[in-house]
Amino acid sequence: QSYDAVSLDSLPADSVILKDMDQSAEELRALTKAPLVEPYTGPAIFRAKASGVYFHEIMGHRVEGHRQKLESEGQTFTKKLGQAVTADFISVYDDATLPEFKGTFLRGHYSFDDEGVPSQNVTIVKDGVLKGFLMTRSPIKNFPSSNGHARRESGNRVVARMGNTIVKASRSVPYPRLREMLIEELKRQNKPFGLVFDDISGGFTMTGRGFTQSFKVIPLLVYRVYPDGRPDEVVRGVDIVGTPLASFTKITAAADDDDVFNGTCGAESGSVPVSAIAPSLLL
Repeated sequence: QSYDAVSLDSLPADSVILKDMDQSAEELRALTKAPLVEPYTGPAIFRAKASGVYFHEIMGHRVEGHRQKLESEGQTFTKKLGQAVTADFISVYDDATLPEFKGTFLRGHYSFDDEGVPSQNVTIVKDGVLKGFLMTRSPIKNFPSSNGHARRESGNRVVARMGNTIVKASRSVPYPRLREMLIEELKRQNKPFGLVFDDISGGFTMTGRGFTQSFKVIPLLVYRVYPDGRPDEVVRGVDIVGTPLASFTKITAAADDDDVFNGTCGAESGSVPVSAIAPSLLL
């Protein structure tokens, strides 16, 4: 576990940290005994933090403005403007103006970007349809102005980067119902098991035209879920891999349990603090 705060007195109490340490130790003991999972394609749930990283890696870098006009880039979403790219109940924003979410500090918050432009709430996807990109003062077709997303680590050149990426679902169910939907889908597809990605450490993606247009997300804790009612089983050796456009079409339901992932994102402008807020998703 890691803890982010705007000041020392905002950090968790010792009792909370000690409880988290006990849980981490328990999970580590389970992982030492966990079986390896063979390559698998089938229904899965990404818990809320994992969903945040999933969207950050798949969509975040691919909607940065400068990537839409560089011929060296894959330009995955450049010609998708105004088209459906994911489920119609999913919207995505990037709002660096937010300092916190439900009392949780957001690392991606800033008041002004590194070109002196005030941070803004940018609509990227609305009801499944791609609406915009993250912009600096460097224009692209149909987007002549900055929307406050020029960022860099000291000593690097400025490019468009994410701040607080927010995934919202207009239709959602309680998480226990989402699990039931996973079981129903396993039975419908006659799959022996499904996977629940409980926590994720991060990931990376390839956006250059000369690379495979794929992503990889690295889980910390994964459970195998059985349709016959057997207890969930911790497994190891699982990575999430895929391609962006195909992956986004697989989202079928969301829970009402939005949570925060705080982390650091690396790209050509260096490492910058970011946050992602998302609900659990069934794919």
